[in-house]
Amino acid sequence: MSETAIEKRKAPIPEMHWRWLPGMLTKPRKTIQAVLAEDKAVWLTPLLVLSVLVILAVLFAAPIQRQIIESGSNIPENFQYWTSDEQNAFLQAQASQTSPLFLYVFPVLRRVSGYWLLWLLTSSLLHLAITLRGSRSSRMKSSNLVAWSMTPFILRVLVEICVILFARRLVENPGLSALLPSDAAGFMAFLRSLLAVVDLYHVWHVILLLVGVRPLSGLSKGKALTSALAAVFVMLLLLGIPGFIGTLLSGI
Repeated sequence: MSETAIEKRKAPIPEMHWRWLPGMLTKPRKTIQAVLAEDKAVWLTPLLVLSVLVILAVLFAAPIQRQIIESGSNIPENFQYWTSDEQNAFLQAQASQTSPLFLYVFPVLRRVSGYWLLWLLTSSLLHLAITLRGSRSSRMKSSNLVAWSMTPFILRVLVEICVILFARRLVENPGLSALLPSDAAGFMAFLRSLLAVVDLYHVWHVILLLVGVRPLSGLSKGKALTSALAAVFVMLLLLGIPGFIGTLLSGI
C-alpha cells in the first residue's frame, strides 16, 4: 500500500482547545486574539460542548415535560366549553406528545440544529458584511470567531440544567418574551419571538463578537462595528421567524 493511500486513511483528528472555554469568559480579549491567530479551523470545541449539554438538558427535562402533559396542567382556558370532538382531538394530540419522538428526538434535533445554524448563518453574514466593507479576512476566521463568541450559550444551557435538576421545573418564557402577552398577534407576535431570543447570554455573545471583529477584519473601528452590528441585526430578524410561525400555527 502506498504512503499516499495510508495518509488518506489516517484522517487528522481535530484539535480541541479546552483552555479557551474559561478564557473566553475570564480573559475574552486575550483568548479571541489566540483564536484569530490560528490559520486553521478551531471552531469545533464550543459547538461540540454546546451540543452535548443541550442533549443532557433535553434528557433531564423530558420526565418533567411528560409529567406536565399527563397531569393536564397545560390544558387551555375555557376547555370545558369546547365541543366533545375538540376536546378529544386535543387530548389525543397531548397523548402523542409523551412519546420518545416528541420528548427526546425532536427537541434534540431542533435545539442542536438551531445552535449550529446560528453559527453557520452568523459567520456567513459577518464574513459578507466585512468583505463588502473592504476586509480580506478568510471565511474560516469568521467561523472561528463566531463559534467561540457563542461560549456564553454554554453557560445558558448549564443554568437551564441546574434549574431542571434542583428546582424541578422547566425554563419558560425565555429571554425578554415575558414583556409581551403570550396571546400577542400580528407584528407583536413577531416582536415577542424576537424578544425570546434576547437575553443576557445573547447580549454577551454579541459583545464578544464586537470585541473580535476589528482584529478579524483589519478595518477601522467604525466600519468593523457597523458591519458586525448589521450581521447581528439580520440574524436576529431571522431568529424571530421560527417563533412567529410557531405562534401562527398554534393559533390555527
